[in-house]
Amino acid sequence: MIKLASPVRPVLVAGAPLATEAAVAQAIYWDPVDQLWYVSQSDGTPGNETRVIISRYTVDGTPKDAMYLVNSGHGVSLGVEQTPTGVHVWTDALPDGGWATALARVPYVPGSNTPGTEVDVSASSVTTFRPRTGVFRVSAKIDPTCNELIYRWQSDDKSSGTASGGYDRYDLAAAAAGTFTPLQTVAFGPSGKTLQGYTSLDGHLYQYYGQQEVDNATVTCTDWATGVQLQSVLLRDFPGLNNREPEGLCTYVGTPGDPVGSPGTVAFGIAAKPATGRQINIARFPHAGTNPWVKVPYDTALYQPNSANYDPQYRISGDQVHVHFSLSKKPVPPSTTVPAWGQTETLFVLPPQARPHRTQRLVGVVSGGAVDGDTQTVRFEVTTDGAVTLFDERNLVGWVGGDFSFWLC
Repeated sequence: MIKLASPVRPVLVAGAPLATEAAVAQAIYWDPVDQLWYVSQSDGTPGNETRVIISRYTVDGTPKDAMYLVNSGHGVSLGVEQTPTGVHVWTDALPDGGWATALARVPYVPGSNTPGTEVDVSASSVTTFRPRTGVFRVSAKIDPTCNELIYRWQSDDKSSGTASGGYDRYDLAAAAAGTFTPLQTVAFGPSGKTLQGYTSLDGHLYQYYGQQEVDNATVTCTDWATGVQLQSVLLRDFPGLNNREPEGLCTYVGTPGDPVGSPGTVAFGIAAKPATGRQINIARFPHAGTNPWVKVPYDTALYQPNSANYDPQYRISGDQVHVHFSLSKKPVPPSTTVPAWGQTETLFVLPPQARPHRTQRLVGVVSGGAVDGDTQTVRFEVTTDGAVTLFDERNLVGWVGGDFSFWLC
């Protein structure tokens, strides 16, 4: 289970521009296969002609492409399913008064973002589902760690804070084939809070609540098996944003450089409206537990480790990043002399998920024979672009390393 009450929640995307100024972002989704963000946003079209924009972004929030859906819902939530025939988006659809009555499974069509080219979710080429009948304001999310579809439904047509209903878990492949047999259900009653997103991970349901310009953004964690709320935390991330509003929750796993099987975590969105345009900001909770060590590429023509155990490597442990390495320099042919370390020499570069948000100064060591009669302590810096750089003016020869270095990520 993720520890929600963490003092540090790393920023993943800062100020990514949305497709239109007409409406705020509604949902976020991280696709670990293509390493892309998906963001849904209504364009403000009212009632049963609701037009939803789904935009894709690279890992750092750079816009990639978009598609528009008509006869969609409010864009409340979305999931992405990878299939042999391409990417399919699950979203709310067939609105009644602006809120969805069904789910749609839609092939992602980049570039369908102008009137006449958008995808109509009521058309025969799009599959729509109603897992339950007689329910209201439905939406769906996907947990990519176990390929499950999470379906939210209300038993009454009310705003989320006053509504009753439930969440169902379904096998994603079965749901795509039209078979909806709930694996588990968690019921909910009136909460008095505006729902802004939800997701599922490792047997826990996470829900996101809050309102624009009100400091009440909250994430809760509920046990799927018992329906008992286990955690609740108030978020004050991204302070000072104009029209700051909590929007979007998703499972976050399979980030660049992570080893296969690394535990996932949960990411959350904060929408904003600066002087021009609209933006989405995304941060995440720390990973649960301690991940395996991950080796980092380095220039093997220039450096060699003391042994295989001293290859440059990092691991994420909760909200800490640990690094471990010990490197020597190699002679540069045709010379057989080992060159000295440069005063500001970069040894290797860490991947995005292990980079600090401000420069970190780390203490390391140097081989005793290289500094006979002097201190064996050396200083490294890790900058926000991930560069691990040595700072020492003594023209050191020999190995340098860091065995116990860490920082908050």
